[in-house]
Amino acid sequence: MKHLVLAVALASCSHGTSESDVVTYLKAHPDVVTKAEGRTTDATKIRHGDTPLTLIGPTLDVGATAPDVTVTDAELKPVKLSAFKGKTVVLSVVPSIDTRVCENQTLHLSQAMDQLPAGVEVMTVSRDLPFAQSRFAQDPSIKTKMMSDYKGGGFGRAFGVEVQESGLLARSVWIIGPDGKIAYRQLVADQGTEPELDPVIAAVKKTAGS
Repeated sequence: MKHLVLAVALASCSHGTSESDVVTYLKAHPDVVTKAEGRTTDATKIRHGDTPLTLIGPTLDVGATAPDVTVTDAELKPVKLSAFKGKTVVLSVVPSIDTRVCENQTLHLSQAMDQLPAGVEVMTVSRDLPFAQSRFAQDPSIKTKMMSDYKGGGFGRAFGVEVQESGLLARSVWIIGPDGKIAYRQLVADQGTEPELDPVIAAVKKTAGS
């Protein structure tokens, strides 16, 4: 894939192009990498206020098999999603826990966890460094497990929630059933607002058979 991207970039530049010229070109034209990787873009699903944002997809739909991606926990240990197969998993995805809306999303979901069936795994996923997530999780009111997609960005690519403009993850909530398939998806239209938790709680109970 690296060689394919390089070939596309070189073809787009003039003769005698140096490696630094290619790097500069790719930074100015991120769509080249996206197309070379066979990915799509969609600027119709999410926004921030009145400003459209671009998802690099394809974004997974309900019914799809959840990809077995690896994230990093607060102790810098790799965690594969397949380790939770057989359980109902809630993934609360936020752009950055260092922002008020993301902090509130995590806090409110933590408060709602008492309403969920026993054994449900609840995780907050962002591209924040695990060190920042660990400091944030020191607040006793935060009950979700913290998982980072900082290392390689595999989660964002696999789920199709990478935001082209920021490189961060799109605010969303996902429920993965015990069968390993996506049972629920809430892709928050206005990324400056929190997700609706009542539908999430109802979907978790339904998925968990409670």
